[in-house]
Amino acid sequence: MPFKRPFSATAQYSGTIPSDFHFIPDFFSVSEQRTLLSAALLRLDAAGSRRFQRKRKSFLNPLGSNCEGPPAELFLPDDCYEFLQGHYDGVIRNFREMHLTSWPTNEILGLLPVLNRLHSLIPSHNIQTHLLHLASDGEIFPHVDNVSASGRWILGVSLGSERILRLESCTHPDEGAEILLPSGSVYIQSDNVRFKYKHSILKNSASLSGIGQRMGQRISIMIRDLHDNHDVS
Repeated sequence: MPFKRPFSATAQYSGTIPSDFHFIPDFFSVSEQRTLLSAALLRLDAAGSRRFQRKRKSFLNPLGSNCEGPPAELFLPDDCYEFLQGHYDGVIRNFREMHLTSWPTNEILGLLPVLNRLHSLIPSHNIQTHLLHLASDGEIFPHVDNVSASGRWILGVSLGSERILRLESCTHPDEGAEILLPSGSVYIQSDNVRFKYKHSILKNSASLSGIGQRMGQRISIMIRDLHDNHDVS
């Protein structure tokens, strides 16, 4: 499966990186990150309850800002979002999510060229896009994705607070890696690392830095390829 750039030499990680894991830590500029994050928040916020929509309106809305500050400043306080305490399968804690059927290209200025850059990395085009918003104390526990309805690869874009992705071999517990996912980074998991490794998102950066640090909110844009006979409607 082609991927335009290999695992980057500038990435921060520990352990042994599986050969089917590809990573670009600095793919999107700050401006592009803000554009993607604004679009993702717009879609997620529109799907939430009216009570939380009213609560968010009581704060100054940062989505129209043109400044080049850190993308994470686009988030409102955690209590402005309707985070769920647990996922149906127990894998995710303190989160909200949605399957995305269309991007708001008419509402967010400059979104289309950023999406074109993202889609240039995609190996195949029968895909499903998923938005996952983690609260400041949200986390994803070790798991292997349900691959019955998806294909060989999954692509992830990280926006907002840095987190650590941990990969653990299902058959050899001493094999694995931890990779720091900065905002604007992109990774692709495929083949063996997709099916034979558990992955998780940690709540802090203690594993790499040795010093526990409370993380902030983050949004992941997850794009999966689908089996040819899978209906996304």
